[in-house]
Amino acid sequence: MANATDALSISFDNGLGSLGNAWNVDQSVPGQVTLAGSSALMEWAFGPSSGHGYGTYTIDAKVTGNQPGPGIIFWPGDNQWPGQELDLLEITPDGSGRQYGTIHWNANGSNAYDAKVFDGVTSGVFHQYQMVWEAGHITFKVDGKETASFTDHVPVDFAHGGMNDTIGFINTNNNTSLTVRQVDFTPQGGGSVAATVGNAVSAVTANVITAAVDQVANVVSTATGTSSGTQYDSWGEPLKADGSVDWEALAATVYANHEATGSWFW
Repeated sequence: MANATDALSISFDNGLGSLGNAWNVDQSVPGQVTLAGSSALMEWAFGPSSGHGYGTYTIDAKVTGNQPGPGIIFWPGDNQWPGQELDLLEITPDGSGRQYGTIHWNANGSNAYDAKVFDGVTSGVFHQYQMVWEAGHITFKVDGKETASFTDHVPVDFAHGGMNDTIGFINTNNNTSLTVRQVDFTPQGGGSVAATVGNAVSAVTANVITAAVDQVANVVSTATGTSSGTQYDSWGEPLKADGSVDWEALAATVYANHEATGSWFW
């Protein structure tokens, strides 16, 4: 697995890179991926050191639709929620299509968050979304212009005694989509280009994968309130009686979680 302090660059010309936790992602166009309906694309969250820490995250992406659904998210490395989820892009629920960014934190077991709307950012075209994460300060930018700044409840990264976040993308609405064509991370102070996905996968042991899958299943079960008899696939997604993924149930869970918490997670 690539070192969390290494630089990362994914152009989607040769696969998904480190974003191996993927489902229902359209890879039919070289150099980009599209998430429509219920879909997600993320790095694996195995523990506090998973993902990346302080540095600059740059995403070349386009959203379509004026409803909540698309999201550029940075998920807690320990895969526990509520936690330090950082959302570089979401859509407001008022039908205006306005985009906004959010930081979440765990407030004694409950989700707490601060959200800021991006002025003048339109959907339907590609933008360069950027997050600069440093000690005590998170800055969101779109096309080089600062759109939000946070100095309260800013998480500490793993290298400084806290936890990293993993890079992720999600869509949960049949009327919206998210297309991504470039993902870059430059660690604070620089770093070497990350290893290829082939090297990353070969470095992950079967025991670690098994533990991660068990953790995902437990999180899904806890979030949905389902009984222990519910069956899940290796991604932690609910299965129908015939063994196929129950996308409707998964989408319903995501929507319910967003209504209750203001966050997209499953």
